[in-house]
Amino acid sequence: MIDLVYKVAAFLVTLGVLVIIHELGHYFVARWCGVRVVRFSVGFGRVIASRRIGRDQTEWALSAIPLGGYVKMADEREGEVAAADLPRAFNRQSVGKRIAIVAAGPIANLLLAVLLFAGTFLAGIPGYRALLADPPPASAAHAAGIRAGDRVVAVDGAPVQTFQDLRWRLLEAQGKSSVELAVNPADARENAAPILRVLAIDALQPGDWETNPLTMLGLKADFGAPTIEAVIADKPAARAGLERGDRIVSVDGVPVRSPADVAAATNAKP
Repeated sequence: MIDLVYKVAAFLVTLGVLVIIHELGHYFVARWCGVRVVRFSVGFGRVIASRRIGRDQTEWALSAIPLGGYVKMADEREGEVAAADLPRAFNRQSVGKRIAIVAAGPIANLLLAVLLFAGTFLAGIPGYRALLADPPPASAAHAAGIRAGDRVVAVDGAPVQTFQDLRWRLLEAQGKSSVELAVNPADARENAAPILRVLAIDALQPGDWETNPLTMLGLKADFGAPTIEAVIADKPAARAGLERGDRIVSVDGVPVRSPADVAAATNAKP
């Protein structure tokens, strides 16, 4: 239930930001074009709270239904307009100005998207380091000398920072017989040069590349010790006494190093 509340709250906050940016686009261009703005509302329906601000005494309002918003301008088609405001009515503006006002909202949202993408590009996207778990004994990764704790820093000389980078580098190598992985072993000294491992990839069939080639090669991410993030009341985990923050080190006496290991161990005994 709490999770649902968080999701609904996050949705409403996100929608609110989009609505405010959209309506501010209409508002500022309308003001720039000399049109009188009567009301700027976040939400529809009954006004919950409002305040009049500025020379035009524009009403800034919060309304009951938080699923949109609107900018109400002086317009003879929607009601009586004071004689002093007639030159500033929306319907009396030139076609170019009316188009600019109407288009300003979507353009404001587009500019917001561009800024967010640019910020993401500059700041980077968080991701798991390309830290590897122990590969299966019969896998290509094991044959290449990959061991638990190895961190991949390059593939064929191309830098790798996250596990997603590793995935893309291998996809780019499709068609080759092998790739050269530069790895930092878990026990490597600080600033030690990476060790090169030759990973054979020619055993992969064309269809394998469309599923999960990393798993088939034996390259499994090590996400760190499996830690319980949440426990649902009245479920088996809660009845067993598990709590948030507990670290799982083994299942039925078998050591586990990742959430995938825990899932595999529990699924084996439904």
